[in-house]
Amino acid sequence: METSEQAKLWEKNLDRKKAKIRADRVLKQIRKYNPKTKKVLELGVGLGAVLVHFSPRYEVSGLDLQNEYTQIAKKLIPKANFHVQGMDKFKINEKFDTIFSVHECINEVKPYKNWELTFKRVFEHLNQDGLWIFDMRTQKHLEEKKKKVVELEKTPTGYLYDGFKVKGNKLFWKTVYFKKVKGNLYEIEHDNYFEEIYDIKKVEKSLLKRFKILDRIPIDGGLTFMFVCKKK
Repeated sequence: METSEQAKLWEKNLDRKKAKIRADRVLKQIRKYNPKTKKVLELGVGLGAVLVHFSPRYEVSGLDLQNEYTQIAKKLIPKANFHVQGMDKFKINEKFDTIFSVHECINEVKPYKNWELTFKRVFEHLNQDGLWIFDMRTQKHLEEKKKKVVELEKTPTGYLYDGFKVKGNKLFWKTVYFKKVKGNLYEIEHDNYFEEIYDIKKVEKSLLKRFKILDRIPIDGGLTFMFVCKKK
């Protein structure tokens, strides 16, 4: 699928309720561990559905690889600053009090050495005692996906079909969008990608080089974990 078409489709199918839940999880940790936060950066901002809940309370910025996504996000949050860069390579000439990434975006960063580069970039862009908050899929998630063949979900534009294949630590997604055109007529769009999922202990070891881990929060029964870290 062309990226611009994909962006339009995701915008129409945004689950704003789930986005607010993700935002509230992060906001809760900011209030608890760094209530003096003023500047916030989201990595993997997508269409801005999570970041919008941080404005105007904070000075907000977002980063994503897809320019089409940041253009849509800019319409949603006009006062935000957006950067089209990768999580593992980003360089911005400012620092932040909190940097976060949700929706398991980090699992799309590959290979693992680029997770460590992401942690390094985050460290360099945080103010002293700044927070790094992110969620990641766990190996339990892999085991659950091995048990499933497909998932079918009704969306505002039609239907979303997800097929899965697990190979080692890789989770392959074969997504098909059935986009309703008229009556019983549908257009079909495809989106194939894969994620890499790593052992939590391995991730902790990498984090502890630069951060103090304040909390590890299981989500959805441990299918996902959220780390709350403070810059050393």
